[in-house]
Amino acid sequence: MAWTISNTVFYTVVFLSGFSALIYQLVWVRILGLVFGVSSFAIATVVSVFLLGLGCGSLYFGKLSEKIKNPLKAYLFVELCIGIFSIVSYLIINNFTIYKVFYEYSYNNFNFYWISVIRLFLSIVVLFPPVFAIGGTIPLITKYFLTTPERFGSNFSRIYYINTLGAFAGSMLTGFIFVKYIGVFLTFVIAVTVNLLIALLIYTNNTESEKFQETISETAPYSYMLVILFTTGFISLSYEILWTRILSTYNMSTSHSFALILSGFLLGFSVGSYLISNIIDAIKNLELMFGKISILTAISGALVLLIFQKFEYLTNSMANIVLIDVFTLSLIVAFAVSFIPAIFMGVLFPLGLRIYANDIKEIGIKTGKIFFFNTIGSVIGSVVTGFLLIPFVGMWNTTLILVNLSLLISFYMCFIIGKLHKKHFVSLFIIFLISNSFIFSDRRTFHKEEKGFDVIYYTEGLSGTVTAIENNGYRGLFVDGQNVSGTDYVLTADSKMLGHLPLLIAEDPKNALTVGYGTGATSYSMLLHGVDVDAVEIENKIIEAAHLFEKVNHHSYDNEKLDIIIDDARNYIDVVDEKFDVIVTDVTNLKYKRNPYLYTKEYFEIMKKALNEKGIAAAWLPIGGLSFNDLKILIRTFDLVFPHTTLWYFTQYPTHFIIAIGTPEELKVNLDKLEIDMKIVKNDLEEILVDNEYEIACMLLLGENDVDNLSYGTEIHTDYFPILEFSDMDDYMRIDVQPNLNNLMKYKKEDLNNYFIGSSSQLITLKQNFLVYNKHYRNYINEYYRRYAK
Repeated sequence: MAWTISNTVFYTVVFLSGFSALIYQLVWVRILGLVFGVSSFAIATVVSVFLLGLGCGSLYFGKLSEKIKNPLKAYLFVELCIGIFSIVSYLIINNFTIYKVFYEYSYNNFNFYWISVIRLFLSIVVLFPPVFAIGGTIPLITKYFLTTPERFGSNFSRIYYINTLGAFAGSMLTGFIFVKYIGVFLTFVIAVTVNLLIALLIYTNNTESEKFQETISETAPYSYMLVILFTTGFISLSYEILWTRILSTYNMSTSHSFALILSGFLLGFSVGSYLISNIIDAIKNLELMFGKISILTAISGALVLLIFQKFEYLTNSMANIVLIDVFTLSLIVAFAVSFIPAIFMGVLFPLGLRIYANDIKEIGIKTGKIFFFNTIGSVIGSVVTGFLLIPFVGMWNTTLILVNLSLLISFYMCFIIGKLHKKHFVSLFIIFLISNSFIFSDRRTFHKEEKGFDVIYYTEGLSGTVTAIENNGYRGLFVDGQNVSGTDYVLTADSKMLGHLPLLIAEDPKNALTVGYGTGATSYSMLLHGVDVDAVEIENKIIEAAHLFEKVNHHSYDNEKLDIIIDDARNYIDVVDEKFDVIVTDVTNLKYKRNPYLYTKEYFEIMKKALNEKGIAAAWLPIGGLSFNDLKILIRTFDLVFPHTTLWYFTQYPTHFIIAIGTPEELKVNLDKLEIDMKIVKNDLEEILVDNEYEIACMLLLGENDVDNLSYGTEIHTDYFPILEFSDMDDYMRIDVQPNLNNLMKYKKEDLNNYFIGSSSQLITLKQNFLVYNKHYRNYINEYYRRYAK
């Protein structure tokens, strides 16, 4: 006797299974990113292990399903195993010290290739068991449910679209609701709870019935479809990676953007599978239909390329018509361009299974095989596209390769069934010519258009797209549409003060670390102090562009005292066996990719651990593009780890940033020492109009007590509750700094002279300078409100 449940309970279980699987995927990528870093190689390792586990699980449980008498009961135990293995993996990552110690030892003692192998091994240890079990869910429920030979195509399509619809819900809720409101840990708990709920639903609702006796079939499966489905998996994951990368160049690199693109794919798969479920069993020539859908996949891919070429123009034009802000409209368009092509991809998978399996004989094995081949194709697609195609042939040509792969599938399907008549060949050839006409386009790059600027450098690296622009002597550096740095007064002040200020305050610094190389100006300013400098940069192409910014970096990249490390900065600081006298964190945008994790409490604790006993921490904080509450959260999080925190603001002309300085004890700056130390870097400071020690001292905006009063009672930004990743998206594109500067000034109560040591005349002069600069601040703020007051 075998277990059976009602269709209502069954469909609920299938939906919940996809729901929990996507939550796990998104949570594991977050958690392991904190362990191994977020470099391209680290992320690819985690994603590959996840997909490989799914494929191997599908293959194993597909074979197992043919040997057991009760697939539904086996499925119940698999769901329990998913939950149990996930809990064990979570505990290993967060509490098993030797796990991290082993990684740290490897990082400091082996070369890049061995580190990559060890990272792969450690990922397999924690991730493979639960993901292997997840991979077994579809073959088992397929074996249980597909019992009617006449309708097994439509029944499988139904399983697939309901499961994928659950995955869509899991993606949307995790990306927009769960992590934002309840944090990463409780999101993980939801996934585990869903596994237990599935097991409970099956256990409490099952009844016993006679096992269905399969009909014997003489027809062997169409094995060539395994290769075809491998290729469709390759195409699908390649498109997902490719479109995410392209959209990131248009300020679409937030967690919201990624969640929408992924959700668009999943919903498209679900809708496509739903549409084909209504007709699949009535289709007389499945191979010809597969070929036609492949053509539509190719055409949709080419159309998406056309949309991306005009993305900025389209979204700006549409925003003026529909009265929606450009960022929100860009999110909607991003969802649409991933959703529509995915509909055709969603048709191909159940159609491919129907062709391959032919009937329900050994359907568990057949399902396991097609999922395995499709998933392996996805693994190879993600690796080949991310590490070979995009860096070496570019995103434009990569799109054309994927379009032609779909056309090649269509050609092959028509060929093997003998339907490649003259009319079919002519049709395919015309579509080939139209789809590839983009090769003659005069623009094959993806970047934001800056009016009046010429693009003097453009390249697509492993982690991002790097662009350099120029106009009337000014040069700017952009990564994925984010203005990293440049040669104008404001950006130069930004770079130089991050280098000079903490080193001028430090007692006797010997070495320093800066997060990000950028144009190289910060590294150059640090080197002037005679210290050894580590610059941790995640994208190597930025270093290749450094020669374009010799005006501000003065060939710092060739300085023997500078060590440029290509890696994720957080990962490097956390595991490297070295202590620093100064560490500077410089991030351009708090919403960009994984930047929020360079401002969490845990990250600042990593910084503190990597500092020498008298080491100083410095963090660049934006005062534009975020609400005052977000700014308070930033300051509070830094102040919690570094109790002796002061805030500094550049005084010579308006800028868009403040610098948080964390010292091991109460700050006391000796004005005589400051004057002496400034002489060493006198010429560099004069480039940003800083001439004497009082101008540096007067950059102190808020003292320790003022910072404590400002941040008191404010929430904390943490790894497992990343508030700043999601909050105040309405301010994402805002650049005004005066409102936040005005709010900061309201907390200015202390006598800042108390933070300096000097003669009576020096302190009197300093107090007079503070009054002058305070007046400048007020005039700057008041002029803003006079101009923009409603």
